[in-house]
Amino acid sequence: MPDLSRIDRVRGCLLGLAIGDALGAPLEGLTTQQIKTHYGRVKNYVDGVQAWKRKPFRWRLRGLYSDDTQQAQALCDVLIDHRRIEQQKLAELYLALATPKGSFVGAHRGIGRTFRQVLIDLEHGVPPRLSGQKTAGIGAAMRIAPVPLYFDDDRDAMFESAMAASIMTHRDVRSLSGALLVAHAVRRLVAGEPRDPSLLLWVAADVARDEERIAAEYGDVMISYDRHARALPRAIAHVESILDLPRERAFSALVEEANRHGAQPACERPTMGFPPACIPTCLYLLLTTDSFEEALTEVINLGGDTDTAGAILGALAGANYGIGQIPRRWLDGLQNRAGIDARARALAQRSARGLDIPDLIATEQELTRKEEAYLEQHATFSRKGGDRGANQVI
Repeated sequence: MPDLSRIDRVRGCLLGLAIGDALGAPLEGLTTQQIKTHYGRVKNYVDGVQAWKRKPFRWRLRGLYSDDTQQAQALCDVLIDHRRIEQQKLAELYLALATPKGSFVGAHRGIGRTFRQVLIDLEHGVPPRLSGQKTAGIGAAMRIAPVPLYFDDDRDAMFESAMAASIMTHRDVRSLSGALLVAHAVRRLVAGEPRDPSLLLWVAADVARDEERIAAEYGDVMISYDRHARALPRAIAHVESILDLPRERAFSALVEEANRHGAQPACERPTMGFPPACIPTCLYLLLTTDSFEEALTEVINLGGDTDTAGAILGALAGANYGIGQIPRRWLDGLQNRAGIDARARALAQRSARGLDIPDLIATEQELTRKEEAYLEQHATFSRKGGDRGANQVI
């Protein structure tokens, strides 16, 4: 869609990330069949109560995003204030979001074990360059979109800030490459490059080159390069061969390919929070659907790591289709829409000048309190051992 303005695409990308996250958050961990049993086909925000009757810690306020979007907003604020990702400033925001300490994770919503450990390490003084965990999770990729939105065509600066943000939480080359791959896809889509199979080849080549630089500059902290270098470029290039397959066969092929790249545990569904599974699946759905709404509806109804798959595909589809093609009901139902949109505009102009950007910590603390009050209207339960997080490894 080459006639769209850059600002339309940037706004569509960041709001799309938040919308995909909010649509998917209550469905995280469900199977396709469980979603169908409880909801039929999900086409709007739900709260998860119907599906998670006996697990109220999984209930969500309708239209409220989770950690994916919270961390993306943190990246926005550091970029806007410092013109690059300053690791110490980002660490301070992550730790500030972890207050008040009553539930340990504070205002963070839905964080996994990996990020919890990062918070612990940062709080105990581990340098951000060394706080990354030795897991091949997808947390670095889910939040990365603000980086290419800010740097546009400055690839060196984009690489440096994408790596600064990613190495803080993940040290596995598959996680780092996954984040860079999403960043390159966003960069190309915002620039108006076509949504066709050539996108797969371009971003695979982008990341193959970047991996050489990762090895040279981060070889002292990165892990698994010897075993899993080129995992993401190969998994993405493989998508081209399945574009014409029936949906179920294509999903099976995506799972099979992901398992060639060392998934632990083995992938059972294409939306598992493992970069060689989830990211190719998102690109596959971007290329085989015809609208923002169709793409997001497809991915959230697959089950699995639905908030993160929704966030990544929402960012990609939003960058391609722009804000004007996002359904009005999804925009209107999104919590903190104005704050997210203001950050998108600031990224586009590389400045907060003339914009009213709400304080991240105060906003997220209030939204978390709002969600807790909503949940208490539905049930009284003890949160001991069941705070805002789930048990995924991202």
